[in-house]
Amino acid sequence: MFNLIATAAAATATATADAAAQPKPNPIMQMLPIILIFVVFMFFMSRSQKKQQLKRQQMIDQITKGTEVLLTSGIFGKVVEVAEQEMIIEVAAGVQVKVAKTAIANVIEATSESTNTTAENK
Repeated sequence: MFNLIATAAAATATATADAAAQPKPNPIMQMLPIILIFVVFMFFMSRSQKKQQLKRQQMIDQITKGTEVLLTSGIFGKVVEVAEQEMIIEVAAGVQVKVAKTAIANVIEATSESTNTTAENK
């Protein structure tokens, strides 16, 4: 009986020694998958944002005199003059506003439906 208890104690001691002898996992290697996922996520977000910025810059570069635009403040107007960094927008008859090109939110394109609706209302 004493032999059985001694054998069990020795086996437990050996198992504990084996567990202590095993190297502990490197914390950096455990974090590596999370870091990689974060890097890939940031890459795709950055790429998407660059595409949007390029599209917006092309829209602003294509604005010419007579183009109807929407400003970021919600004001609609027609471009009277285009300079390097700013534009002069006519918001009402005889009312002109000088704005930065970055204040342009959208270019308004007249559709044939809105033209037909306006003609029918007159």
